[in-house]
Amino acid sequence: MNTATSTAETTVGPAPTRPLPHATVLVQLSDLHIGARGADPYGTDTAANLRRTATTLREMDLCPAAVLLTGDLSDAGDAASYEHLRDLVAEELAPLGCPVLPVVGNHDHRGTFHAAYLGRAAGDDVAHHYTCDVDDVRIVMLDSYHAGHVTGLLGPDQLAWLDDQLATAGDRTCVIGLHHPSVPRGVPRADDFLLADRDEFGAVVARHDVAAILCGHSHVSTAATFAGAVHAAAPATAYLLDPSRRAGGRAFAGCGFAICTVRDGRAIVNPFIVPPAAADLYRH
Repeated sequence: MNTATSTAETTVGPAPTRPLPHATVLVQLSDLHIGARGADPYGTDTAANLRRTATTLREMDLCPAAVLLTGDLSDAGDAASYEHLRDLVAEELAPLGCPVLPVVGNHDHRGTFHAAYLGRAAGDDVAHHYTCDVDDVRIVMLDSYHAGHVTGLLGPDQLAWLDDQLATAGDRTCVIGLHHPSVPRGVPRADDFLLADRDEFGAVVARHDVAAILCGHSHVSTAATFAGAVHAAAPATAYLLDPSRRAGGRAFAGCGFAICTVRDGRAIVNPFIVPPAAADLYRH
């Protein structure tokens, strides 16, 4: 189990009469689809979108306790893309001064991610799931990668591990991060390629006090309830999709992320679409 701690205190104005209520802010980036340097798989520069997103984050008054990268880190799962991502994280996200927590998605290749991003030898069959405690929040990062499938799978061993991590959280508020959603994106579609064992996952979640499940995969911001928790999919960092499409897809140039604020045992999730350059109308 990996454990990291971070504490951020926020004040507004020169001399507040009382401190603001404590809150832990988590930033979620999903579906980065980074390629090798110079690659442009979708007609948009996904690395430049990540840089734009990171610049926006550094300009915002967030002081995040952690940054979650919820899968499809790479577009093709090749070593060059993970080496590129590793450099981008060091240059753009490390200056935020908090843990950066990645997990893989269906576009990734788990074994290559282990070797090229994490720098360790592990087979494609070795799941990358772990826990990170920040402030009074337990973040449980799950690995829903299912080799050869667009759908996700956790499996009984990882679900048993999740059950234990939630049971031993104590007074910490629990937030789960993973790639595949358990709830469709919205309008009826033939297939949203969800987590295959979502019923079993929901049964584990329902046994515990989970504030939020943060996922990606659909490139569409969604919010729902699932097993008593807030279930929120983040807009993608690489490009955005039309949520009204009932078959096929329509992609938009653009990028976004989600802000999850944990306060008083609750999770508040704000999706954010990164505006074009010089889009500020005013600042106070």
